[in-house]
Amino acid sequence: MPAPPCPASRRIEAPDARADERRRVVWLTAERVQIARSVAGVFMRIDIAPSAYRGVALSLTHFDDEGFHYEVRLAHADADLDVTLETCVDGAQATAHWKRWAHFFGAPRLVEREPGRFEDWGVEGAARHDRQRRRGRARARRRPRFALRRVVGEWGELAVARGEPEMFSGWRENA
Repeated sequence: MPAPPCPASRRIEAPDARADERRRVVWLTAERVQIARSVAGVFMRIDIAPSAYRGVALSLTHFDDEGFHYEVRLAHADADLDVTLETCVDGAQATAHWKRWAHFFGAPRLVEREPGRFEDWGVEGAARHDRQRRRGRARARRRPRFALRRVVGEWGELAVARGEPEMFSGWRENA
């Protein structure tokens, strides 16, 4: 059996300009992303489902004497919730990390051509998310359990004799 592409759980310490001590701690699993930090003395922990992220983005951060510098990160609509997963100098290594993390989260692979503008390169592990969505839709269309036991009646003959007023079932005036 092949080894998993990424560890089952991973802890990352990352810089955070708004947090106390200028850092935050991120725990990653296939089912959740948890970000913990302290702001103005108040500790907070945010739990986010990986499906809430746009996908795993590969971007070119800068160029220097060593060459190009790449960054692989979970991209969210709110930039404060982005999580940098890997930084690399080698393009082949960055691509491998990008594909592995996208497969691990079952998320779309994105390429960031310009800051904040992503190009979709496909979904890794999409079957896992499709199966969950289909199951939810099928359950929503189903009739409730009590409604399945009810039998729909037919109109047929009315219970009230013609010409007699009825207050409620079984009651007749001057009876």
